[in-house]
Amino acid sequence: MRASKLRIFFASDLHGSEVCFKKFINAAEFYKANVIILGGDLTGKFIVPIFEVEGGRYRAKFANEDYSLTNATLEKFMQKVRDSGCYPYLTTKEEWEDLVSEESKMNSLFIDLMKDSIKRWVEYAETKLRGKEIQCYIMPGNDDHYAIDEILNASEIIKNPHEKVVNITDNLKMISLGYSNLTPWRCPRDITEEELEQKIEGLMRRIGDVDELIFNIHVPPYGSGIDSAPELDENMRPKLGPGGQIMMTPAGSIAVRKAIEKYQPLIGLHGHIHEAKGFAKIGRTLCFNPGSEYQEGILRGVLIQIDKGKVRDFIFTSG
Repeated sequence: MRASKLRIFFASDLHGSEVCFKKFINAAEFYKANVIILGGDLTGKFIVPIFEVEGGRYRAKFANEDYSLTNATLEKFMQKVRDSGCYPYLTTKEEWEDLVSEESKMNSLFIDLMKDSIKRWVEYAETKLRGKEIQCYIMPGNDDHYAIDEILNASEIIKNPHEKVVNITDNLKMISLGYSNLTPWRCPRDITEEELEQKIEGLMRRIGDVDELIFNIHVPPYGSGIDSAPELDENMRPKLGPGGQIMMTPAGSIAVRKAIEKYQPLIGLHGHIHEAKGFAKIGRTLCFNPGSEYQEGILRGVLIQIDKGKVRDFIFTSG
């Protein structure tokens, strides 16, 4: 593909929000983007049990509210849960108590629900994008279990760029990594700075000569401003400074910063830190973090216009 002008839409950190994913897929047509990229953390964090009770009724607790449901209102409630980034699960009190008491069973259920969600997302993307000249890249992030990779890899329409070099155009290539440096939560794809550096260097050895390059790396560069996160105490609670303000600290990757300074890609696409929406310039490289408000069903993104090997314009989006 040759293109002197290219419009890229980038978003990240949907954490299971189905409405945000649908907005991401539809952003291609809405913003007239040639390329859409989802930069990791696709899966949700919580299961919401929905208990069957007598008389064809159900009850559930969600967002600190108690719900009494009927067959007529059940599906609407389940979609509300999915849109918030959680997984609804129809169960009984006895089954749920059994799951809670056995961690292995709960983990197995959680993986199954994650996979079901990603399958549904992929099917939606394929239906919407089939036959259209839109490149769609969706990769896992550090929060995402490895069980979803096979689902992403099996699609004929979307591409999982994680740990790959892909050609966006004849002149523009992209390397992608869904990993993060180590976090306090020890997520599935948390790795050391040394490992991150090795993986970036491994991809760069496969690049060869390239006029234009994108770093699509989930974790942002250290100390860039787009990696500012709440500083946590020993109990994993945000530290408060004078006046009760939350204290912020850089949480990005030193290895990613080092690589950007060394290779000077055209742009860096990052996420990971939800609170750190913005852009930073490191040498000639423009780095972006659109932030995330997935729990509210709001899709944050950035639309980037590339023309003749330069970023001509960009705008942050929200909706």
